[in-house]
Amino acid sequence: MHISRYLNDWRKTRSTPPSRSSHQRTYLPFLASPINRDVLDTVSGVTSNRHDVYPYRIQHEASTVELFYDLFFVANLAYFTAMHQHTDGSSLANYIKLFTMTWFTWLGVTLFDTRFAVDSLWNRFSKAIQFGVMTVWVYAGGVYDKSDDIKNDARSYKNFATALAFGRFAIAVQYFVVMYQSRMFRRTLIPVGLSGLVHVLAGAAFMVQLFVLPKGSVDNPEQITLFIIAIAEGLAIFIIAIFWRIVSFKYTHLVERLQLLTLIIIGEGIIGMVKSTACITKAQSSTNAAEVGTVISSVLLLYLIYMLYFDSLSHDRFGTIRQQIWSLFHYPLHMAIVLCVEGNTSLIVWNSAVQALNFIRSVSPTDPSDPAAGFKSSADYIASLTRTMQDINDRFISVKWNSTYDWTRNLTAIANLTKSEGFKSDSWNNKTGELVTQIFENAQIFAFSAHKDTLGAIKAVKDQAGTPRMTLDAVFKVFNVTVLQFYIGAGAMLLLLAVIYWFNKKNKSKLEIGDMVTRVVVGVIGIVFGLIVVLANKGEKGFKFIASSWIVAIAVFGFLFVLLVDNIILAIAHHSSGHVSYRSHKQRGPYNDDDDTVKLVQTSSIRDLGISKPLPTQQDRQEHATHFVTYEHDGSTDGVESYALRERGKSVV
Repeated sequence: MHISRYLNDWRKTRSTPPSRSSHQRTYLPFLASPINRDVLDTVSGVTSNRHDVYPYRIQHEASTVELFYDLFFVANLAYFTAMHQHTDGSSLANYIKLFTMTWFTWLGVTLFDTRFAVDSLWNRFSKAIQFGVMTVWVYAGGVYDKSDDIKNDARSYKNFATALAFGRFAIAVQYFVVMYQSRMFRRTLIPVGLSGLVHVLAGAAFMVQLFVLPKGSVDNPEQITLFIIAIAEGLAIFIIAIFWRIVSFKYTHLVERLQLLTLIIIGEGIIGMVKSTACITKAQSSTNAAEVGTVISSVLLLYLIYMLYFDSLSHDRFGTIRQQIWSLFHYPLHMAIVLCVEGNTSLIVWNSAVQALNFIRSVSPTDPSDPAAGFKSSADYIASLTRTMQDINDRFISVKWNSTYDWTRNLTAIANLTKSEGFKSDSWNNKTGELVTQIFENAQIFAFSAHKDTLGAIKAVKDQAGTPRMTLDAVFKVFNVTVLQFYIGAGAMLLLLAVIYWFNKKNKSKLEIGDMVTRVVVGVIGIVFGLIVVLANKGEKGFKFIASSWIVAIAVFGFLFVLLVDNIILAIAHHSSGHVSYRSHKQRGPYNDDDDTVKLVQTSSIRDLGISKPLPTQQDRQEHATHFVTYEHDGSTDGVESYALRERGKSVV
């Protein structure tokens, strides 16, 4: 393979004018091969060289149909987030299981698409099947949402398992088709065939669930079984790619797909944040500074999550094993981001409800045993209660207090007690205290139920509770779950960003290690703080009630601190005299690898020549040393080698 071949092809390419029809729409083939045509031309008839080449087309970016598939992921995520009520730890665990099933189903399709998908009728038909599978995901509601009143979870489980199995069989067929198309490259047969077999086994395992489970209602055994199958399937595909580097993801756009999915998940948090903001403006007649501050903090939180993730990414290509570990860690990272942003969404409304709750408490009697303290007559006391009830009623606009609870009956009962028992008698104080307590407990419940359009969990616990006091206790438990979810999600996100940062960078300086340590420390503090806030005082006088407007702001300050330390460290590294990290990077080159995958890639684009041909081998470089001095990297960072041929004394291109 000689360098002169590249120059001849390059000259032909440069001298041939572009075809008039080159930009016209062409027909869509029924079946397109993922094999690189240049590889076929190069190794045609030369069997001995076929094991040294990477035969598949290298796709630099996600196709539109792949992005369209991502929309089904986010649609399911948005639907289940809105419908699935996190009322306790068990319901939150079910939500995590559902997210896991969705994420690993998305992963299985993505791992195929990033390596082998080529636009054709067959590919679009296969993608349509996956769209249908994601649409049938609505049956998962009966499997994982235990607050659903419709008791058809056994039927939903069977339908859900059938959809999962059908989707896996469809992916397996795609792998077997690719296996046939690349049959002349013997090194690809085993890994591609094994990948298809993994999906066949996963589909068969899902089908077994139709006959073995469920036994009665769907519970943890059924949920965990699906959970384990999905995770094992994803891990198996990655393990195959580790042992057979010829089907690795190193020269694919898998990194880009994961980054786009991260952006989509953050975007789902933005949608929820806007809905929550609209809810408080629609539910209340006015907003105070604390509510506005919480909304501002929520916007900043989402922006900071974006910066924390994307600013820490290294654009240098990293090795196969590290890349796949980096990719797998996106599952817990995405889970942590979802918990954080959904908690952030709910806390906007929770804070607004707590502000109304605190207002109601401020006008409630301090001593139920002497409810009319400071009043000289029953008429004055009843008039004061009437004004207070009217103030509460005027605070809300979407739902009125007097339409949900007839507090005038309590006031009439107090007036009747005055006639029968006498004003401020012991009997009058006891009975009036009970009536007034009942009024204000129902008013406190109303402060939360007025936001039930966004806080669906309120309706779930309200329908199950009995007395007003029991309902309030159930509502406060939901608040505890939300606060704990938020802080654990935020802290875990920082911890996982530190882990991802570690695998994203091969050679780490002491300053970069400092970045990771900062994330770990702040992440641990965030989780511990959340546990303290919730567990130390579960009552109504805890921090989360007294300073509800600071719950999101504290996380914002933590994220800001991490970014501040990052920039201080970068400034120190930039202005330090040694520039150790920079020099070592220049010496080893930006594409120094820690594995042998680079040997497989002999068909990367030589961008500067304007053609797609195999990279020159070491023998070519030696044979033509009299004509060409070096092969210099052009500095691109898109994950694929791109070289410029430079002649002694002047550049050829």
